[in-house]
Amino acid sequence: MPVEEAREEPLERLVGERQRQRLALHEPAFGDPGVGELEHRGALVDPVDLAWQMLCQKAGAAGDVERPRRRKGFQRLRQRGDLLVPAGPVAIDEKAGAEPPVVVFGRAPLVVRLHGIQTTRVRLPLESVPNFSEGQAAATLEALGAAISGHARLLDVHADADHNRSVFTIVGDEAELLDAVVAGVACARDLIDLRRHEGAHPRVGVADVVPVVPVQPGDLERAKEAALELGERIGELGLPVFLYGELAPGRGPAFFRAGGLEGLRARVEGGELKSDFGPAAIDERSGAVLVGARRPLIAFNVNLRGELSAARELASSVRERDGGFPGVRALGLDLPRAGLVQVSMNVEDWEAAALHEIVARIEARANELGAEVIGAELVGLMPGGAAAVAAGSALRIEGFDASRVLELRLLDEH
Repeated sequence: MPVEEAREEPLERLVGERQRQRLALHEPAFGDPGVGELEHRGALVDPVDLAWQMLCQKAGAAGDVERPRRRKGFQRLRQRGDLLVPAGPVAIDEKAGAEPPVVVFGRAPLVVRLHGIQTTRVRLPLESVPNFSEGQAAATLEALGAAISGHARLLDVHADADHNRSVFTIVGDEAELLDAVVAGVACARDLIDLRRHEGAHPRVGVADVVPVVPVQPGDLERAKEAALELGERIGELGLPVFLYGELAPGRGPAFFRAGGLEGLRARVEGGELKSDFGPAAIDERSGAVLVGARRPLIAFNVNLRGELSAARELASSVRERDGGFPGVRALGLDLPRAGLVQVSMNVEDWEAAALHEIVARIEARANELGAEVIGAELVGLMPGGAAAVAAGSALRIEGFDASRVLELRLLDEH
């Protein structure tokens, strides 16, 4: 019979006695006969089930466990509680089924399950990381944030004035996420004008790239379905949509950005490319939107003091295409406002290309080129496993990985 601790109150007087005890399942708290009942409800267990009967049978004919008393006195209160807290555990995305009986001993922090524990897989939200071609105008960034946060949870905003670009990290279920992204794209369409846009980062639209990302690897199909619906809805806003990533294997954002917005328009007009949703023609003011589904990646930059040529050579040294790390896309960019240069990277497989190893190679090569690493920056959020690996390396802990981090281990088991 597994025992779980639910609170931090001492258990000694309940479990330390050897003589027979009578344990009330509904001991009143602070003189209020209804509080014990509500505590059971808050613990997501039902005190009125077969658990007490089974426990009595095990206790013997003498009745070591008493049936709860004073039930009639707060039956009405319990009925009201049903409206607030369900009697049993609620499994997301699972059909209702028989659950193991549960007994809570009075106000003591002890929960006893009388047979095997049934666990269910929690359905995690999806993530979207839309990139907007605005990183300078505070009013526009605030409007984008307000439009998005009205529908889903906005976790992070990263804006860069030199890139003139912002990255919003959003999570939610399919309906919430799609409503939030569509609202953000509509806001960008109305407020951003690419004809007056200047920035270091390549782009083809006011909402340049909009990926849908599964938080759990097994949810990739969910992400793909959501991204397809998202592309259709963005097309209804009057913006041409091009699919990439898992929705168009072999085509990434760089495939469409080659030649910039003018290059993309020329390829469409020449018949080489056709939008998947929305109008065929690309407006020079708002451009196109790249919509896709992909696995989590890390957007990671290393800033240096030195020449742009050095940054470009360093980008080549870590870029997969040029023999660098697997799954790394890298550009060498100039940051005139900051007075620095940058190696701007997307790390698409952090398990195959650890961040600390990438930084070590850049730093070693930078010394040879007469450049100096000033620091690094994270764009948006990153998987906890990647941070754990980097921390283990910095602390020189042998065999350290995500399985050694308490919170990550617990999440992985549910």
